[in-house]
Amino acid sequence: MMKTQLSYLKKLGVLGTKTLVKYYLVAIVSTLLYLIIGSFQLKNSHDAFFSMINHAQTAGKFIWLIGLILLPVLLFLFSNRYVFSKIASIVVEERQDDLILPAFDKVLLIFQSNQPDVIQNAADYTFAKLKLINDVKNTQIENPWVKRILVFGLNKVKFETLDLDHNESFYTILKSKFIQVLEILTTPSSRPFWICIVAQWLILLFVWFTN
Repeated sequence: MMKTQLSYLKKLGVLGTKTLVKYYLVAIVSTLLYLIIGSFQLKNSHDAFFSMINHAQTAGKFIWLIGLILLPVLLFLFSNRYVFSKIASIVVEERQDDLILPAFDKVLLIFQSNQPDVIQNAADYTFAKLKLINDVKNTQIENPWVKRILVFGLNKVKFETLDLDHNESFYTILKSKFIQVLEILTTPSSRPFWICIVAQWLILLFVWFTN
């Protein structure tokens, strides 16, 4: 069992690293081209960097500068988010029952033993959420991907919307909501990353057009 989990962890690590490196390379190449081509275009411009004569050209330069600062940050942010979502979706689909839920149950038991009182008001919800997330971080969970998925899922669960009017316990309802959140939010999408790539080239096109 332990060997199987270690093998699975290694598989996830390799897949995550390969995907992240691929997206990082695309981001780096696109950003370098954005810098080089944009600098060349601005160098060939006859006006000052911020000219009051040609407003369109000034706007193009300003947008290019903002893109140079902001878009690389967004590219690396969206790269990491996509890789996490991709790995999380695989774990949720393939090993939810024997990796995620047992770890979640383990954390819930620790939380319940330390905080046995019934959740009664909004302040209790806020405290419960923070305490649970802290328990996840402090609990020994062998698979780091599983730990990240647990923190991610608990962060997304809106504790104040949990329906406690039925006879089910807080922990049963929380677990059900946690599973629903994971199945919805771990669907991987690289669209934000590629939107940033397209934005870089559209900005270059705009700068060229204004020149």
